[in-house]
Amino acid sequence: MRRVPNDIPMSEIYFVRHGQASLGARNYDQLSPLGWEQARWLGEHFRARELAFDRVIVGDMRRHRETLEGIATGMGAALDPVVDPRLNEFRFQPVLRQYCRRHRPDQPEPTTAAEFFGILREVMAAWIAGDLDAELAAEGQQIESWADFNRRVVASLEEVGAGPSGQRVLIVSSGGPKSLAVKHAVGLSDAAAVELMMQIRNTSISRFLRHGERLALYAFNVLAHMERPDREHAITMA
Repeated sequence: MRRVPNDIPMSEIYFVRHGQASLGARNYDQLSPLGWEQARWLGEHFRARELAFDRVIVGDMRRHRETLEGIATGMGAALDPVVDPRLNEFRFQPVLRQYCRRHRPDQPEPTTAAEFFGILREVMAAWIAGDLDAELAAEGQQIESWADFNRRVVASLEEVGAGPSGQRVLIVSSGGPKSLAVKHAVGLSDAAAVELMMQIRNTSISRFLRHGERLALYAFNVLAHMERPDREHAITMA
């Protein structure tokens, strides 16, 4: 437990992105074999550091739940999470598909991490600006706005912060919500938040300190469980 000078306990939030998912497969929302291994390695790292969590919160996506299961296996501990759908990733596929139809009609949709991140900035800029809203609505796609995405993630974080002080909290979610958590804590622009999405690795940890109403970023994109010669090849982004 961390304490500040006035002796009020400070809470710690460990915000973890899910392990490598199955980009290019029929169902992206599941861990790849490497994703499972990354999650177990992270759990082993927590166990080696003798970390325990007072609360565990997980998004309502399969890759989130599987990542938590892998972490629990590595820790050799049972983790009883609260499931919070507000920590889910936004529905990127319909936005990507519509963007490609308009701007890349003669090219296939991205199926590799390099292709995906190659157009991520463009797709996000179009979604944030609302450029695709009319076309998505015409197809019957109910896609939340960027502003609504921000609001639900921040609401979840505020609820975490309203809990008992002095706790260590584990959150397992996705790169989008994690980048918004950093944006909220540091006061970044939308464009800067998108740049963060381009950097967040699978099973990386971003740590936040919560003191009263203030959420502060303590560490970003930490991969202590991966940064060794025999695992550097396993550092992934999707």
